[in-house]
Parts: sequence; C-alpha cells; structure tokens
Amino acid sequence: MFISIGPEAQVMLAICAFYLYDACIPLSADAGLLRPARPGWRGLLAAQAFEVRWAYLAWPPLLLPHRPVYRLRWDPARVQLPGDTRAMQALKEHAGSFRGFALPLYGLGFTLFALLPAALFIWPSDAAQLSALALIYGFALWIALLTRRHGRRGHTPLRTARAVAVQAILCPPFALNAVRKLSAAHVPACDLLQAARHVLRRDDWRDFVQRAQAVVDSAMDEAQAENDLERVRQLRVARDRLGER
Repeated sequence: MFISIGPEAQVMLAICAFYLYDACIPLSADAGLLRPARPGWRGLLAAQAFEVRWAYLAWPPLLLPHRPVYRLRWDPARVQLPGDTRAMQALKEHAGSFRGFALPLYGLGFTLFALLPAALFIWPSDAAQLSALALIYGFALWIALLTRRHGRRGHTPLRTARAVAVQAILCPPFALNAVRKLSAAHVPACDLLQAARHVLRRDDWRDFVQRAQAVVDSAMDEAQAENDLERVRQLRVARDRLGER
C-alpha cells in the first residue's frame, strides 16, 4: 500500500530536507564547534555529535539561523592553555560581523515555513503562491548580497562568499544557512580548547574540560593498544594540563 503525497506536500518536504541537509556540519574526530548563545557561548566536541563511520555530524540550533557556528580543531596530545587573548577577541569580533543577516534570514524562514504553506494549503491561489515565491527570492537575493559584502569586507574568503551567495540564489533553503557556512569557513588563530577557555562561562568550561578529558583518555587507550609509548606520555601530560584548568 502506497501513501499518496500531493505536490504541495512534496514541495514542503523538499524544502525541509534541503534545509536539514545543508545545516549539517561534518566534523573530524579532532574538531569541535563553538557558537555564541544567550548568555555566553556554547561548545561541542566531535565525540558529542552523531557518529557516521569515520566522521561526525552536528546540527546547530535550527531555529537560530543568524547565530554563527565556528569549527575549530585541537590536538588531544598538545594542550596549550590559555592561548593568545588577541586571537580570542578577534573571534568575538568576527561573530559580531553577522548582525545584519538576522532580518532577511528570519524573513526567509517565515516565508518558507509559514507564508508558503498557507499559500499552498490554506488559501491556495495563484496570486498567493506567486507572492510567496517573490518574497522567497527577494529575501534570498538580500542574503546573497550581504554574503558578497561580507566577503568584500575581508570577514570571509571571497571565493567562499561567492559560492555561498550563488547557493542562496539557486536554492533558497540553502540561504538559511549562509551565516553558518561563512562562520564555519573562518579559520581562527587559536585552537578549540584555547577559544573555549576564553569564551565559555566557568560552569560550561568545566563540563567542556571533562568531555575533553574523556577524549584524551580514549586516545590514550588507543595509543596503549598500539604500544605507542611516546604518544601515551604526551597524552598524559595533556590530561594533567587539562586537570589544572
């Protein structure tokens, strides 16, 4: 028995699928995410994400498309804290460069997930659907222009900004992830632990350190199984440094 899905429902399912697919951030085992929240910042290690074979997949808060998400790396065998304060301050300043994206992002989200369904299911008419379509591409174009400007101002590599802008115009659901893509492409001058130590609140940093220690312990077990004594020594030193923080 097959369930019949109308073309209108197929359109909405495709929009949701494109958005969820594009919002996913792949992480390697030595990576993690930092994002501004309210209050403070939030951190996530790859080990906390959804594991798929050799990679990890993380989804940032789907209802907050205006919040940047930074992908940083760290080496469990090399813990160097506290790090350069200027690099962490530069990261905070970069997060502030996305303020102008909020209005078009939420306008596009409201149009895609509220006005368009209303035009398809509640008040189906050509005029309503064309109006929703015009708003969708208007907001997508607005986001694309902001993305290009972000690249021209040096906040993002220009090639990356151009690619994100083209994606926003060709597929409006992808435009909802413009800030996440631009921020994930940014390469801070600090590693994950250094940045987390600076931006996380005390309680959040304590929890983050505990998760990082678990990752170091796991790496230590693997090194011992491989009889890599030098790496075991480095990991022990790294764990002790984390314990001091």
